[in-house]
Amino acid sequence: MRRPERTDWIDRDSYRKQILAGQDAMADGVYMQIVEIKPQEHVDKHYHEQTQETFYILDSGGTLIIDDHELTPDDGDVIICEPGDVHEVRNETETPFRILVVKTDAADDDTVWL
Repeated sequence: MRRPERTDWIDRDSYRKQILAGQDAMADGVYMQIVEIKPQEHVDKHYHEQTQETFYILDSGGTLIIDDHELTPDDGDVIICEPGDVHEVRNETETPFRILVVKTDAADDDTVWL
């Protein structure tokens, strides 16, 4: 059994994240984090060269755009973003849009911002 330590919140311009279980606690290339897109903010278009991201919606209200498909998920929805899928996130509400993200086949410097 393992009970990994959470990191402190890591603040970015339009979002913040907290790593719940890093690669030291999970299989190689796998980790879990909570991402909060701040109210009235967005995460720019990007893709991952080899990382697959599975999004579990904790607190809905935001919009995911994946390969030009706009999705407005509900709490509890699961969306899988494959390597190479161009995606962005918008939150046009007054509350954080919270997503549990599980990354598999994660690699350093895997994100390509567009």
